[in-house]
Amino acid sequence: METVHLYKARRWTGWFNSPGSYSVGKHYGRLANSRFWNGMFPGPNTEPTVYIGLDGKCGPMYFASQSGTFLKQTGHLAYLLMQRCKDQRAVVVEGRKTRANKVTILEMPDIKFDAAAETSLTIHARDGFHKHVAFLPIATSVATCIFCAWGDDWYCFSLILLGILINGISCFVIGSASIILQSVAPSKNAPPGDGILMDGNHVIVVLGKERNVLAITQGKFQLEYRPWIRMRIKKKRRNRAIVGDGIHHRFGRKDAESGSETQSDEDAEINNEYAAIGFCSLLLVIQFLTQLLLIPQGTLFGQVMFLTSFAVSWVYNLFLSSMDKEYLQEELLVQAMNLSEDYMKTYKLGTRTAAAVFACLALQPDCEYGEWENRGFKPEEILRQFIPNDTHVWAVWRDQVLEQMKRSQPTLQSFDLKACGSRIAAFNDTDKSLLSDLLLDARSAYQQYLILQVRSSSSIGNIPSSVKADEIG
Repeated sequence: METVHLYKARRWTGWFNSPGSYSVGKHYGRLANSRFWNGMFPGPNTEPTVYIGLDGKCGPMYFASQSGTFLKQTGHLAYLLMQRCKDQRAVVVEGRKTRANKVTILEMPDIKFDAAAETSLTIHARDGFHKHVAFLPIATSVATCIFCAWGDDWYCFSLILLGILINGISCFVIGSASIILQSVAPSKNAPPGDGILMDGNHVIVVLGKERNVLAITQGKFQLEYRPWIRMRIKKKRRNRAIVGDGIHHRFGRKDAESGSETQSDEDAEINNEYAAIGFCSLLLVIQFLTQLLLIPQGTLFGQVMFLTSFAVSWVYNLFLSSMDKEYLQEELLVQAMNLSEDYMKTYKLGTRTAAAVFACLALQPDCEYGEWENRGFKPEEILRQFIPNDTHVWAVWRDQVLEQMKRSQPTLQSFDLKACGSRIAAFNDTDKSLLSDLLLDARSAYQQYLILQVRSSSSIGNIPSSVKADEIG
């Protein structure tokens, strides 16, 4: 059931006698949200998107390089994107190696939101061969049902037919939802949404318009059920009267001084009842109890046919449960946003200092140093997001990196110890050795960035693969 929305036509392939109806009914019965259904299926009421697993994961930290936006925690879509980039093949950058860090540069394409809503996008489920595999349990259940009728075992015939109908109806109702990518409307005058998603030793540099980046950092999947399944109701606040207790709760009805009404129907909270899902869950529980009580009344042949339909359906359910639901969601996200490998390039750097410099360079706006402040670009803060160390050695290292970025020249003279001048006069040999290693990391990151710039330049075109990093600078 958890993958029924991820594949096209999956909701039509549930017409077989499936085991586990009691567990499925108790599980999905909690989606129904009303007093009656809460009493029937006790437990917390959760939105279907979270309950089925399309939302709820905590994403990585996000820091915008120009707008100044800082999110300590993003959402489910950013989590999926991070997992996708972690599995992507990386270009190994030569240099010193301690603990490897990966940096993915993602150039966000323009997302084509629905014309009716500027912040939502309907995602079309992917196609798969599983719908052909579903013919096996369907054919088995229908065949065993016919054999039971041929053997005059009407008990087992009725129980198998009951399982086929209830499971098919439940699969159709629960799967009758469209997956919507719901984003947030940006400000009209918002700066570019360039920023970094940081998760441990993996960083994603996101480049693009604010509206496209917001879909990743603050967007989410949402299951949009049809009205006859949602059945929206008004839930009145503080309505806690118990029938027959003789107590009438009038709190919140009228103001104590003026006597005017303090709550109207407009103040009532609108909830989705999902009564159709609750009804299907009740049918699944009834199916379990009926089959449990009446199957001993059948003949031995009918019971064998019943167990045969169960066995084949169990194997099919095992096949469905073996699918990686997280990977399927990643595929839906990549498909919806058109995030092909042309837009995502991953680089593996040997140290975190090299990764910090490389990410900072990738976020650098296409303008002169004098316009950085107007753009809101503060490279020192980006470096501190990676390495917050504030010792004298790290301070000198940051100054040298910033000096090299201000120059915007291919010569890397700022990464020599001699360029540090009198600032390292009081350093001992250990500090100088450490600073030399850090500057070497920055040099290797800068060289890889220059290669990236040359390859992406439209005037020069692609350079031969024989070009090495040590040939630049």
